[in-house]
Amino acid sequence: MDTEETPQDSNDASRPRLRMQVDWRAVVPQSLFIGASILLAFALEDWDEATDIEERTLIALCNVRSELEFNRIMIERDFMPRQQGMLALSGASIAVLQVDPEAKTLKTDLYELMVKDSLRRSAWTLASESGYLLHADFEMATEIGALLEFQDRQYQDAVSLVRDAVYEHDSPADAAPVDYYLNITNLVVEWIGQTDYLTRKYEDLFAREDFANLQCE
Repeated sequence: MDTEETPQDSNDASRPRLRMQVDWRAVVPQSLFIGASILLAFALEDWDEATDIEERTLIALCNVRSELEFNRIMIERDFMPRQQGMLALSGASIAVLQVDPEAKTLKTDLYELMVKDSLRRSAWTLASESGYLLHADFEMATEIGALLEFQDRQYQDAVSLVRDAVYEHDSPADAAPVDYYLNITNLVVEWIGQTDYLTRKYEDLFAREDFANLQCE
């Protein structure tokens, strides 16, 4: 059965077909430019993120250094004078009691000489919880952590032993007066030894070139 050719089909057959010609000389550079722009955008985003992490890590370390400097000053200007005062008072009390066992001594002066504040570590705790210490120098962060670990445990234990000894014996019935002051003396001497060690740890940390040269405002 013959199919009748419509005028539309005749026109389509006679119409020349257009071929799409691609100008590769224009397309290739444009594609390369678009690709490079995308890569550059990702690179800038990574750079901004890395810069932000670096800045925040520096801020965290500067806060830690400021807090440790506060602790070092407190040890030198508050703790050490109190230790020497307690040694002098307990030594004088021992000398008096050895001459006159019934003599009265001033325990309240020992109470006044006990430290009132603890050494700080809140900046280190916040820096650890933020995760920025993961981007800090590992060796330096390890040394800071070891210093604070000693400060929170062994050193604080020495302080607590002195405090407990001072406050637990409120009457002569608890211990012979001379024994009371001898015990205080021995514990303060131990506290002083721990202070000397902690002070050296601080000095070693602040002597580190990377720690001393933190670009803090």
